[in-house]
Amino acid sequence: MEEVARSSSKSPTIDRRLWRIDRGDRELVAERHRTVNGRFRTVWLVPEESLRGVLWVEVVEGTPGDPSP
Repeated sequence: MEEVARSSSKSPTIDRRLWRIDRGDRELVAERHRTVNGRFRTVWLVPEESLRGVLWVEVVEGTPGDPSP
């Protein structure tokens, strides 16, 4: 398994978050991280089989202090 991108002063680089929306309630179900070598890794926070209903993808622009676009 690849290591998630890290530096001594930064946390992992999160590229996308996947949310489940149910009657106004939001639940974070997955996060996509950029790895050290530029690939992506998805971390599921709930069993994929349980995903039903409306899902929303949040594009994470970058962490505060991150000069990358």
